Amino acid sequence: MYDRFKELGIPVTLTRDSDVTLSPSDRTKKVLNSYGNSDDVIVISNHINAGGERFTYHYKI
Repeated sequence: MYDRFKELGIPVTLTRDSDVTLSPSDRTKKVLNSYGNSDDVIVISNHINAGGERFTYHYKI
């Protein structure tokens, strides 16, 4: 999804790209530092665990 959004010109940021733990508040701070808290900021959170299970969450900060 990251690559596709980049292809479409949609600004994207990864909060992590390795197996490190970030608290929910640290993840939120990264988003806010990158994009702010305006009405046009939408967060899509993809979770892919080691077993291959995938989860996607969409939310507004």
